[in-house]
Amino acid sequence: MLSALPYHLLTTEYFKAQPQVWNYFSNNTYKSEQMIAFKADLLKNSYKFDPLSEPALYDKLQVARDKLGMATKVTLYQAENTVEDNASIVYLNGETHILFSGKIIQLMNDEELLAIISHELSHIQLYTRLNGEVEIADRIITAIANHQDSVPAQYETARLFKLYTEIFCDRGALLVTGDYKPIIASLVKLATGLQTVNADSYIKQAEDIFSIDANYKTMGVTHPENFIRARAVWLWHQKGTDAEPLIQKMIEGYTGLDELDLFKQQHVSAITEQLIRILLSKKWMQTPHTIALAKQYFGQIDIGQNPAVETLSSQIELLHPYLQDYLSYVMYDFAVADKELEDIPLGYCFFLGDELKLAQSFAGAVKKEKKLTDKKTATLKKHSLMEYQKHLTQAG
Repeated sequence: MLSALPYHLLTTEYFKAQPQVWNYFSNNTYKSEQMIAFKADLLKNSYKFDPLSEPALYDKLQVARDKLGMATKVTLYQAENTVEDNASIVYLNGETHILFSGKIIQLMNDEELLAIISHELSHIQLYTRLNGEVEIADRIITAIANHQDSVPAQYETARLFKLYTEIFCDRGALLVTGDYKPIIASLVKLATGLQTVNADSYIKQAEDIFSIDANYKTMGVTHPENFIRARAVWLWHQKGTDAEPLIQKMIEGYTGLDELDLFKQQHVSAITEQLIRILLSKKWMQTPHTIALAKQYFGQIDIGQNPAVETLSSQIELLHPYLQDYLSYVMYDFAVADKELEDIPLGYCFFLGDELKLAQSFAGAVKKEKKLTDKKTATLKKHSLMEYQKHLTQAG
């Protein structure tokens, strides 16, 4: 049984919480208009395969439908005047259409063609999850990411949603064929145009890539890079659900500040807010300058709540080094916000840097901003920590 991946569910729930957007894209009138326009264009620019004249092709379709448990009617087409070898599927208002382009049918053997048909049908398996809500979420995030005013986090969310969709559909193909080899072979054939492909050799190539760079992650937009998909379906074949963490790391990897999706953006924002509340947990740090700075980060921030340093430290430890550097610069902003406090806030931030496992990163930020050598940075750290400890003694 195929299950929607956690990222699909997360994205769906995110947009369901925005009724105005959700209601627009789930409107049946809107979808009917899409369907009419699509069918007219499809019939004008493709050849429709007839089940009686192409029994072998429709036999494969029936095998895939049976193993996937699909009752919906499916129509097959060949696109006209296309060079790119590909296959795509459209599902609107209960109608399913698979469109082949280029010489994909001639290029694939029977098992590979079955894998491709199964992959495309698995899109429908995904889109009908949660009573069609995953399909609505897909159209919403695609439309947003394609808009000229979309922000990087929206684009990244769409990218990851599409990548997880392809991983899901490869699992559907594996369910039908029972073998990862035709799935991988069809991927490589589509990418290269080769007539013959050794799937196991390609898997070894993918493993070699990850042995060189364990933190590699795909940056493709429509499809994951082929060796990512190949390794993902192979891992799923080998380990089943135990492969899920490895596959997630392959797709998402470590995330830099400019690669945050909507959900990681929220996560980093929450960590930033916790950090600022810890910085301002000391009464002497709550000056007009530092409070004004806090409001530049967050218009409303409750500095009366003090998060646990240990909990925040464990979250920070899992972040990409670029994100840790970002947090270090947040600390530096507060360390120098109020000149009247002199070096005491800097010592406090050096102290917190050690507690939050940001010591090296924060020292690097201080060195760069103050244009110091390593030796002078170490001297400044020692001096400011002494000033901070002296302040604690006097206040205590």
